[in-house]
Amino acid sequence: MRLTTLFFLPSLFVTTLQASSLPTEVIEIMDQYRIALYLTEAQISSIPNWQPGAGEPPMSLQAAVGRVLEWIAKNPLLADAQIYELKYKPVHNYEKFNRWYYLVELRLRAGKKQFVAVLPDGQVVSAIEEPGR
Repeated sequence: MRLTTLFFLPSLFVTTLQASSLPTEVIEIMDQYRIALYLTEAQISSIPNWQPGAGEPPMSLQAAVGRVLEWIAKNPLLADAQIYELKYKPVHNYEKFNRWYYLVELRLRAGKKQFVAVLPDGQVVSAIEEPGR
């Protein structure tokens, strides 16, 4: 019995460590699209607390657009992408912590869509449209 416990504890530690480092799936709806983005706990906790009516958001709209345009410029496959829609949204399931970010829909000439999130620290995170749409 004691030998079994010794083998079990290291595997429990590894499982716990792996689970805590997995990103959190954040599901959003933008128009009729269901969007998934994956943020780590560190990314979410680094977003400053902000509430509507409490002054300007931590990142201005102009700065968010600038970060998206820089991100597009670094991605040759998105050379013809244009910002189609941009929303400032609370991080789903973290509303009580007042964590907000920009969700952006890009449109490409071929009629395709690309979604990205812009965090207040300037990180641009790819998002995906959930299958089945």
